Amino acid sequence: MAESRTSVIVVGAGPVGLICALRLAGADMPVTVLEAGEAIHQDLRASTWHPPTLDMLAGYGLADPLIAEGLITPTWQIRMHATGERAEFDLSVLKDETDHPYRLQCEQWKLGRLIVARLKRHPMANLRFSTALTSVAQTDDQVTATIDGPDGTSEITADWLIAADGANSTVRRGLDLPFTGHTYPETTILATTRFPFEDHLEGLSNVNYVWSDTGTFSLLRLPDLWRCSLYPDPDETIEQAVTPDAIEAKLQRIVPTGQRYEVMEVRPYRVHQRIVEDYRHGRILLAGDAAHINSPSGGHGHERRHS
Repeated sequence: MAESRTSVIVVGAGPVGLICALRLAGADMPVTVLEAGEAIHQDLRASTWHPPTLDMLAGYGLADPLIAEGLITPTWQIRMHATGERAEFDLSVLKDETDHPYRLQCEQWKLGRLIVARLKRHPMANLRFSTALTSVAQTDDQVTATIDGPDGTSEITADWLIAADGANSTVRRGLDLPFTGHTYPETTILATTRFPFEDHLEGLSNVNYVWSDTGTFSLLRLPDLWRCSLYPDPDETIEQAVTPDAIEAKLQRIVPTGQRYEVMEVRPYRVHQRIVEDYRHGRILLAGDAAHINSPSGGHGHERRHS
């Protein structure tokens, strides 16, 4: 079994893992990133960036290129769908507190792509895609990760390991750590469409949380599409609610068009509130969704999805 060594192993090439790797490499610490996928996942995950995050990314030279790929959104709304009444929240009031007094609407994977490009050029960073962690062991002095990659099974030893491998963390499960908390009862259905809601709903912001006679929904705009968060009707099962006809009926309630919507993606998910008791276990550190997940309402926090 081939073996190699680095200073820090980062498991998971999501935003948390990649930022950790970028910071470590910038401190001249050799770092190896392990990612089971072939590349950065481009499915629609988080899509809202808040001022403190943008301020932090600016320190790495990442805010401006990310902003260039997204939509600057200085206001967000709570709306009454039947009347068009709305309460609008203007983030420009933060202009003296932050360099980015707005929300940015931009797909999460775009940040991942920007960081990967940086890490590929960095002499202290080693990115290993299509490489899954299968087990991890540690002593007082080091961590050993067993991995399965394109060249077969091998081991990497390091001084530290950062588990940033998501809500279903292989590392956390291997440590047999309780992930205590609860699951919210509601199921949210994400549907994306290129339909121009902004041309049909007066004064629409890029971020809108909407109350209607048939329930709540949200409309979040991205550069090329709208992200709609919908909910099953009281008499629907989840299986019924995600069918094309059910999604079509829910979108027609928002804006009746007389023709079918073009829907690119539909995904149901449930939201959890869970946390590990301690983020550090010997030489293993848990970060991001591997350590804590909570409601993403308002664009904050992390969410765990189930198909």
